Amino acid sequence: MAGGHLVAVSLVAFVLPMAAGLQSPAPAVSPPATPPAAASPPAASTPADESTKLGPEEIRARERMILVAISSVLHAERGYAAANGSFFDEVRCLTQPGQCLPAFPAEGAPFLDPTYPWLEPRLGYTRTFHPGPRPTAEEIARVNASPTSLKAFAFTAAPLRPGETGTRAFCGDSGGRMCFTPKGTEPPVKDGRCEPCQKLQ
Repeated sequence: MAGGHLVAVSLVAFVLPMAAGLQSPAPAVSPPATPPAAASPPAASTPADESTKLGPEEIRARERMILVAISSVLHAERGYAAANGSFFDEVRCLTQPGQCLPAFPAEGAPFLDPTYPWLEPRLGYTRTFHPGPRPTAEEIARVNASPTSLKAFAFTAAPLRPGETGTRAFCGDSGGRMCFTPKGTEPPVKDGRCEPCQKLQ
């Protein structure tokens, strides 16, 4: 797979990706002269932040940063799928693609910042990756894809203490949908899809 497929996604460019579909892989892109950096995470919160009830403005700011994190994972998956026969994969493969993609070049950039704990609680929210159905061994072999490939996935974020560290919970999936639950309960997921989905407007 040419290095041009391996373009990390900017966090800022995809804060609200509701109009972006992820069902088809992104087209090949010629690499810049300098390899791009992997997507950077939102700022981490301090322990004091997690134990204090937040005001409305602080909660809205946290929600925006959580949406940035979800958007980053969704769009990193789209870029990864372009290099993996249209299949998605686990988060660890986005941060260390060389361990998953058979033809990934040694100089290739990761799709997500490998120094950030994407699946650990941050900003008063838990984050969970939900793998969907996996392709068959024959489908994987046909396109020389990662052995842990996925046909679908969802990524959720829910407040550690609903009403205190956050109000709403969020879910983004491989179909490009961004959904939420108004009271902060963990969003339902079925087969790697936010289902049922109350779409984020």
